Amino acid sequence: VAASVGPTGRIVEEEGGDVSAGQLYEAFKEQVLALGAGGADAICVETMSSVREALEAIRASKENSDLPVICTFTFEAGARGFRTMMGVRPERAAREAAAAGADIVGANCGNGIANMVEITRQMRAAVPGVPILIHANAGAPEVEDGKTVFKETPEFMAAHVAGLAAAGANIIGGCCGTNPAHIAAMAAAVRRLAARG
Repeated sequence: VAASVGPTGRIVEEEGGDVSAGQLYEAFKEQVLALGAGGADAICVETMSSVREALEAIRASKENSDLPVICTFTFEAGARGFRTMMGVRPERAAREAAAAGADIVGANCGNGIANMVEITRQMRAAVPGVPILIHANAGAPEVEDGKTVFKETPEFMAAHVAGLAAAGANIIGGCCGTNPAHIAAMAAAVRRLAARG
């Protein structure tokens, strides 16, 4: 079981916010200690947009547990390429998270699986020897009849697994909008790739 540690929703002072790095650390430490006591096998610091906040979460995880630490960021496509809400590019996110001690880096949420291929490629170039985890949404959320829906089918997501693997992803899963059928289809695609060698 990989225990999820998400962003606090606060902005650190050095990035224009009202919370100190120390306060972030203490909030993450409390979570990590509780999750470790609950039996987690790994800590997954995920859906991060601030490198500064991610670094405090990684440090709290490393200093207060012996568990492997995963750190993933959420990127948006824009005129200047993929960046987090705080303007961080995939290469920088991967490099700084790995340097801080994350055992696995990557991206989750925010994008359908096709966009994750380029994000993976950029991260792989920055951290050639670090495992990369990718959890894509089942597409961008759309509102229909007052409900949020995700339109990427299991088959569509499975069709992009080979591209993700070729770009450098080592662990592939799903985020918002995915269900057991999506995971099963992607797992079958991974097995087919492995069988081909």
